[in-house]
Amino acid sequence: MSDPVLDPTGPAVHAPSDRQVDAGAPTGVALSACLPAQLLQELIDWTRAGYPNEACGIIEGDGFARDGGRALRFHGLTNKAASPLRYLIDPDEQLRVLTAIDEADQQVWGIFHSHVRSAAEPSATDLGLAFYPGSLYLICSLADEAHPVVHAWAIEDGRVDEVTLEVG
Repeated sequence: MSDPVLDPTGPAVHAPSDRQVDAGAPTGVALSACLPAQLLQELIDWTRAGYPNEACGIIEGDGFARDGGRALRFHGLTNKAASPLRYLIDPDEQLRVLTAIDEADQQVWGIFHSHVRSAAEPSATDLGLAFYPGSLYLICSLADEAHPVVHAWAIEDGRVDEVTLEVG
């Protein structure tokens, strides 16, 4: 399988799900999740708009991906760190979005950020900031600016599993 070279006019693509960053028992999360093409494009556009710094945001869903929940909307948020090496979601914006998600009886389906110079794989810093069990962690890489790559990860209890993104 190949990385999802993200051409919004091209066919749906799948990220490889056979790479595990850590060995051991499965996390118990779904190893595939559907991401609407329009949301995928929003992630890419937000990543490019934030360049040369990392971009970040929250994906709202009607449930967790592992429970069959669907991604519904993307909330692009300010990277308060304004850095190409790390992100810090603006806490006021984060509170506003999390409150709205909770009031709508929805879930944090995914946490999103970009890597402007490295692969779409969680760094040690990313792993340390994985505070939303049940949510997916999506990373968009602009290491090759002409061909953004998005991968999703389940990070729970010290385990990291790549999740196949089915774009549709």
